[in-house]
Amino acid sequence: MEDSSGTKHSEANQIGVLGAGDTAEVPVSARFDTAGDKRLTVHVRGRYYDSDGATSEIVHLKHPVFVTVSEPSTSTTVPPRVHIETHNAVAETDTTVTVTVSNGDDEALTDLSLRLDSVDGEMQSRTAITPVLAAENSTTYEFTVEPSEAGETALKATLRYNDGESVEAFDTVQVEPLRDDVSVYATAFEENDTVSVRYRVTNHGNAPIDDVVISGVSNESQLPTTSLQSVDAATSKTVVVDVNERPSSTATVAATYDIGETTGQATQSVQFDSSAASTGTNALTVNLGSVDPSNTSTFLLSGFFGGLVVTALLFTGRRWVRDD
Repeated sequence: MEDSSGTKHSEANQIGVLGAGDTAEVPVSARFDTAGDKRLTVHVRGRYYDSDGATSEIVHLKHPVFVTVSEPSTSTTVPPRVHIETHNAVAETDTTVTVTVSNGDDEALTDLSLRLDSVDGEMQSRTAITPVLAAENSTTYEFTVEPSEAGETALKATLRYNDGESVEAFDTVQVEPLRDDVSVYATAFEENDTVSVRYRVTNHGNAPIDDVVISGVSNESQLPTTSLQSVDAATSKTVVVDVNERPSSTATVAATYDIGETTGQATQSVQFDSSAASTGTNALTVNLGSVDPSNTSTFLLSGFFGGLVVTALLFTGRRWVRDD
């Protein structure tokens, strides 16, 4: 097939044999640099064979074809969408920010670079890179940020893609002031002829505490030291340590920990009752302490008097519940 200038656009060979009354469809194509009406000529060449299979005639047919070529349509590119998802954060502690990038176009995005920072520039920026994001697809990024102070922080996510194009998204996160409120207490108990001390650390604050070290000391001896990797906000953790003999005097139990950018400590005074070992009861008086010295309470868990078990609770300030 050729145009009026003699330029050949396409050609199909070895179509096969057509018997009397047969037809064949042969796809051909043409590409034009300009729009408008075009005149093409289709050339068909073939041979007639006689009954002996010898060529009896060579045939060359020409047929005109007229086509109209339109201007190329302008495709509309759909820019990617960027969405920031935040939760309430706490100053000086790690907070997770999720950013989702969606590609609604019918073409893939390439060379994606996503940058997350604060509008005022005070927060350290974070960057993630993705080579390709397929058409009609999405991907999610998680960033760990640490707001430096309480208040309202405006975040900005900038996506650069396709070697120069970019799109931005904004969101605001509420940052609470760091609240350090931790308590620790200890109890002694016997089980299967083994004496143990149970430490319990409760985090009443709004940020996790890490690298928790628990220890105790009394006038007579030193309680065993142990540790916890972390205690999340509004949760408690308990750890049990075996000892050689039952404590029988007043001891001070302390828990040191990291919170935010600082180190905290909670203390507690414990009175271990030596009579518990001989009577079989679990009498114990506990003074609970925290970072606020006014938050103290006194518990008399149980006592054995003349064959009767008496349980009483005396408290001042905050009320504590013992769930051991």
